Amino acid sequence: MGNEDNREQKNVHPYETVLEENASIYSTEEAKTEKQKWASMNKQQRKEYFLSYYALKLLALIAGIIIVIFLIVHFATKQDMALGILAVNADGSNVVAEGPEYFNDFLEENGIDPKKNTVNLNRTMYIDTTSEENIDQTNLETIQTLFVTNSVDVFLADEGFYTAMAGGDYIADLRDYLPQDVLDKYQDDIVYVESYETGKEIAAGIRLNTSENAWIAATGWYDMDEVVVGLSDGMRAPELAVKFLLEILQ
Repeated sequence: MGNEDNREQKNVHPYETVLEENASIYSTEEAKTEKQKWASMNKQQRKEYFLSYYALKLLALIAGIIIVIFLIVHFATKQDMALGILAVNADGSNVVAEGPEYFNDFLEENGIDPKKNTVNLNRTMYIDTTSEENIDQTNLETIQTLFVTNSVDVFLADEGFYTAMAGGDYIADLRDYLPQDVLDKYQDDIVYVESYETGKEIAAGIRLNTSENAWIAATGWYDMDEVVVGLSDGMRAPELAVKFLLEILQ
């Protein structure tokens, strides 16, 4: 009897093995698949299981899809700046040239794809240089920042503010960029300004009558009688900027 008892005790796992005592091979209940688990649940259990197991995975998947779509749209629609235009004190009441798409024809005529490149237009800032009160410091700092960051190629403003910016060395000398015949044509309308720092005089801009100049009149930007136009000293695209200025002056 003693030997039989010993054999019965030893035959729990009759053969020697490297498996642990609690190895899954000795388990009488097989692991259930997710499908089997789902089938065995009641309505409430399924709801809780979905929220804890599937919902998080679904949210992660949706978030991933949104990020991918955002990146695709961002890089597919990203446009480079071809030209920067700054029109200060634009007081026009019937503006036609409201956005960068107004200049698409100009870009195409110069071999630039407007789907990939755009004109950066700023025409909503106002500075009253004749006011006895303080000048709008925020607008002034924004304008200066645009010049310093090479975001302005062509600049338009009333003569008072234009000469103030030219005296601060923000404006290019037109004699370095425009053909002589154009300078001769507008010789009586060239605005000369001395640098506050060096005293050097430059041909800073050209004074235009807003109703007689066809280009200015077409934009609707200005109701005032005269405006001065010229080039930034920190042009990003000098060649294109000169072509644009010549189009205004034609």
